[in-house]
Amino acid sequence: MSAAPVIIVGAGGHGRVLADALLLAGRTVLGFVDADAGLQGTTVMGLKVLGDDTRLIAGDWPEAVLVNGVGGRPGGRVRRDVQTRLETAGRRFTGVRHPSAVVSPFAEIDDTAQVLARAVVQAGAVVGHGCIVNAGAIVEHDVRLEPFTHCAPGSILCGDVRIGATCHIGAGAVVREGVTLGDGVVVGAGAVVVDDHAGPALLLGVPARRGNGR
Repeated sequence: MSAAPVIIVGAGGHGRVLADALLLAGRTVLGFVDADAGLQGTTVMGLKVLGDDTRLIAGDWPEAVLVNGVGGRPGGRVRRDVQTRLETAGRRFTGVRHPSAVVSPFAEIDDTAQVLARAVVQAGAVVGHGCIVNAGAIVEHDVRLEPFTHCAPGSILCGDVRIGATCHIGAGAVVREGVTLGDGVVVGAGAVVVDDHAGPALLLGVPARRGNGR
């Protein structure tokens, strides 16, 4: 990951968590950008809200790399679209790794992925572009996370799991070993997934079943 100064895109709850992790890791954080006009010109955690992302597209702060602070709410499409728009404009994103995260040197972590406090990523795992492995989540051996998937706090992906793009694995959910989930699957908090599911789908319960007619 780059040692350049950082601007966080989004000053909400996830953005603040990322700011905390970056500062603990000794990174220089210039501030936030956020679309909320009411936040612009204020400070959050002692860091300035510098404006909105149009300033990044215009080329302001060319020395800075960006961190995607858009929350990992169910369905990663908003998060993906924000990052893709800025990448298309030539801006570069970097990842975040909390100092307390445990990451195997034999795991493959994309340069833009975020691995947060006390998360564990085991040998052979692949964490893709724009993914979040949130606080206390466990990504076991040989798991593959496709781009912009979010493993919420305390979720567990057992060995050899395959998770498609823009999925959301809810807080405390478990995906059994060997399971494959397609793009856009949302796993509810506390659910236990024991079978493969094509996406998009909402999976709820123990064992998890499709909900809301999806």
